[in-house]
Amino acid sequence: MNRTIAIYSTIAILGGWNLAGLTPAHGFSNSIEPVIWNSNQKSAAWAEELLGQVVTYQTMAEKNLIPGSFQAYVDQTSKIRELHRAGNRRATYDGVNQLMVMLEARVGGIDEHSADALWDFCYRVTPDEFHARDRHIRAKGADEVKKHEEFMRNMDERAGMSF
Repeated sequence: MNRTIAIYSTIAILGGWNLAGLTPAHGFSNSIEPVIWNSNQKSAAWAEELLGQVVTYQTMAEKNLIPGSFQAYVDQTSKIRELHRAGNRRATYDGVNQLMVMLEARVGGIDEHSADALWDFCYRVTPDEFHARDRHIRAKGADEVKKHEEFMRNMDERAGMSF
């Protein structure tokens, strides 16, 4: 089931009307346009979110809370962010999938839990067009990928119903 939520700005509702006369205020139209949020959308700032998550893991590793070096991941996610900002979709796709290869290989001696957590985070925030789904299926298995996708759909639906 696909849920769509319409959010109306209080400023547009109240600020756009002359409340004394209940007529549209100067410069505002009397039709309020909703902001549509589809639960399948991913954040436009996904590359920054991904980089931020990797930097968090790097900080934990620097404080000896988790094993390994995350510098290669910071470099790769920085590269992904710049490629995405430049609008180079193919190179962004390649960069994301290179990051996945690095996580599979546990580059930098990172532990299994950190690699899996970053993998899952990347899968969750990165738009589908930048994922090689077949890589996910090979790495996790088709049943596991389907189960994870269903779990994420259910979480999005529950979050949408909580408003």
